[in-house]
Order: sequence, then structure tokens, then C-alpha cells
Amino acid sequence: MPPSPPAGRDHRTARGRLAPRRLVGPCVAALLAALPPWTAAGPPSTALDAEVRAAWTSVPLREWARRVSESTGAPVIVDRRLDPELAVTIASDGDTLRSLLDRVAASAGAAVEPLASTTRLAPRDRVGRAAAAEAARIRTLRLLPAALRRSLERRAAWTWPAAARPRDLVAAAAAEASLTITGLDRVPHDHLPAAALPPLQLAERLDLLLADYDLRVAWAPAGGAIVPIEEGVEPGDRAAAPAASRRPPPRRDPKAARLPAAEDDTVYSLRLEATLDQAVPAVAKALGLRSTIDEDSLAARGIDAGEIVRVDARDLSRTELLDALVEPLGLAWKIDENTLRVFAPPAPPR
Repeated sequence: MPPSPPAGRDHRTARGRLAPRRLVGPCVAALLAALPPWTAAGPPSTALDAEVRAAWTSVPLREWARRVSESTGAPVIVDRRLDPELAVTIASDGDTLRSLLDRVAASAGAAVEPLASTTRLAPRDRVGRAAAAEAARIRTLRLLPAALRRSLERRAAWTWPAAARPRDLVAAAAAEASLTITGLDRVPHDHLPAAALPPLQLAERLDLLLADYDLRVAWAPAGGAIVPIEEGVEPGDRAAAPAASRRPPPRRDPKAARLPAAEDDTVYSLRLEATLDQAVPAVAKALGLRSTIDEDSLAARGIDAGEIVRVDARDLSRTELLDALVEPLGLAWKIDENTLRVFAPPAPPR
């Protein structure tokens, strides 16, 4: 999270109000660091491009992914290196699943990695590896003997209880299919949360599990070997995988020169429709701040804290983000000792 602006500095917006709109349902504010867009398709476009209409409040990330998977039929997998308890508070009124995943991944410091049958939320510095490994696997499977290929492409669901060990799961799956897999000692001694995967190809299931440890199975006619995830991946495999491209740098703000450089490195998006007294705490919490609204100053200007704020903006610096939050009601903000204070400045003299 970027550092706070210097204490006591006021920031006013100069643009006019946005027209209030009736709020339906509870307040949900989505505050998200923007992510690079994918330039190639992953799962079938009909899955990631489906519209989602739902709201979630303080749902742990892994549980949120499970609910989204069940409601959309598009499996979403959370990499074990992400915080599974991160609270997700977000609403979607017709956004695509792809857009929703981008926004939630951003709030988790992650990125979206579309695969053949699933979508992973993975650490940003690991994104693209599993997709390239998948392309390598698909290429290799085409060259295997028909009987082995049929075994590896056989689809089945996969479930395991809490505390299951990944090494044991891989060994059991190989034994059930009468396959030999070497290198099991590469898989760390770990315990997994309970999980249930939909019907997937055996080779796909194994790689999906091993990707969390930067591993995969390299297949040959004699069987499989667990290897580092990038071993055996060719340039063509990377080209076949979804490729990320960075967004252009955020618009320069004259105030940025007086703020810590870290502010320039993070780009935010804000999409909300909520009352002011609900929106301010939600946005502040997402930024790691406390919040307060000076209701006396609002009352002096004839503004009610229950008035609705509606914002839909992308590619913002943090300063621009907070400006966008207060702009609809013509308010101002400043940060004092890690507390975001929103207030109504005095009316200009006539």
C-alpha cells in the first residue's frame, strides 16, 4: 500500500457533481489496483465473458473463489501463496467474470492466469508460468503413444480432505491410472485445505496442483517426471500462453512531485454506488486507513452524509482516487496520521 500523503494537505476537486442514483442493496465499494490486460484467450470466452450480478461483503478470498466457481460454472483456483483469508468486498451489476476476477486479483496483489479449463489467481511474479507449462504439456501429449495419451486425457473430478499432502495426492493419482511418476521428492511436505476440482484431464489436474509449487510433470513414453515448471518450456509454448502487457504509466499529477514516489507506481480503479458514510470507510479500509467524516462541516453546506456517491473510473493515482471519491458532493479530503478525513470546505465568498 503506498504511503500516505503528507499530513494536513487539503485536496479539492474542481469538477461538478455526478447525478445521484438510487442505491439498491448494501453498500459495496470496489477499490482495486489495475492489472495488465490479457492479449490472448484462456478458458472459453463464453465463461470469462459471462455477466455476473452479485455482491459479496467481507468474504475470504478462497471462499469467494469457491462461490464464484459454483455460481458461474467457471472454476477459479487461488494459488496457495495468496492470503486465503483476505476479505473480498465487491459488487457486480453485469460486469464480465473476466473483469470481476481482474479486480479481485488486484486487491490481493495478484493477477489472473487463464488456463484451458480453469482460471488461476496467482502472484504477479508467477503469472504466465502455468499457462506456458500447459502449452508445453499439450504439445508433448500429442507425441505420446495413443494408450498413454488416453490415460492422461481421461477426465475425472478430484477431491481431497483438509490436511491432504500434495505428494500423496500425486502418487495416488498416478497409481490409480497405473502410471509411473518420478521426482516425487521434489514436492514439498505440505498440507492442503480441503478442495474439490471439477472433471479435468488427469495431466491437467496434476499440473494444476503442482503449479502452486512451481513444478509440473514432464511426460515421455515411459511415464512422467516432476520437474521445475519452466523446464522443457519452449519459446513457442510461451507465445501460445496468455501474455500480459503493462498499462501505460498513470497520468502525471502536479501534486505527485510532492508525494512519495511509490504513489506513481500503483494504478487504481474505483467503481461504487453508495451513500457517502458507507463509501468513505470502505475505500479507506481498502487503502489501510482509518476514516472520519466531518458531518458538522457537511451540515453547514446543506450536505447529508447519507447522500449517494457514484464513481466509475480507472487508471487513477491514489490522489486521483480520493479526489474521485469526494468529487460527487463537492467535498475535500486530507490524511492526518493514517486517518482519512472527509469534510466540506467553506463555501466560496459571493
